[in-house]
Amino acid sequence: MRETFVLELHNHAFVEINYVSEGAGFQYIEGRTIPVVKGDLFYLPIGASHVFRPASPQKDRNRLIVYNCLMGEAFLRQLVKAFPLGERLSRMLAAEYPEQPWLHLKDRDGTFQLLFNTLMDEYARKGTDFYPLLQAEALRLLVHINRLQHSHQGEEALPGDDFSPSLKEPAADPLDRAIARMRGRPDETPTVAQLAAESGLSERQFRRRFAMRTGMSYTDYVHKMRVEASCNLLRTTTDKIAAIAQQVGYQDIKFFNRLFKSKTGMTPREYRGMERKRLFPLDNKQ
Repeated sequence: MRETFVLELHNHAFVEINYVSEGAGFQYIEGRTIPVVKGDLFYLPIGASHVFRPASPQKDRNRLIVYNCLMGEAFLRQLVKAFPLGERLSRMLAAEYPEQPWLHLKDRDGTFQLLFNTLMDEYARKGTDFYPLLQAEALRLLVHINRLQHSHQGEEALPGDDFSPSLKEPAADPLDRAIARMRGRPDETPTVAQLAAESGLSERQFRRRFAMRTGMSYTDYVHKMRVEASCNLLRTTTDKIAAIAQQVGYQDIKFFNRLFKSKTGMTPREYRGMERKRLFPLDNKQ
């Protein structure tokens, strides 16, 4: 969902999980104003009031893209029936606000992004037995949130040690193959004409189906995918920023820097500095 200044403060009769996928802005929850950037995640129990706002009212500046996962009472009852949940997680799902507080967590390793990508793909595709898969992925999302909440008592938590979802399963659908190919080599993204031909579709059909599957245009998805890949390289390597830009498909470093900031709310250098402070806190105290 692209957040705007039109939406008003609201609450829901269901559990809501928000994930900031692109841009920067503000989340207003129960009288508090929280700056948000890519990777911020919020767990909102039943009854919590909130609204997102982009950083700027201008449509072409600092757009804010938020993924929403909504779980109604019927879905939660089915989830509890299908999977034996621990007492702590069951209590988190059953309690309403303010008995269950809202949570703000950080996606430090891209796990939440992958989970939301999988949920969106499954929901959009609606393949055979997709509903049990939605339940399973929703449960993984909830378990990970619960782990982070209790590992650091609701503070910004580190990712779980054994929770790393993957999108590497073989894809039978032409669009799945196209997306897997794009993610496998972000620096060699094929053209729409090439992917359409490989999928047996016209370019117009491919663009329409691609937008329905991903929720964005082909070009926007390519930029989003490349920025996600660059975040991983900034976090896990010491390569120069210019080299990372080239590794994900950008020769123009100025364009890459502008794009990265528009998607994450910070420059590549700021992002790397933030991650180093998190990973090596003792070095920053010397």
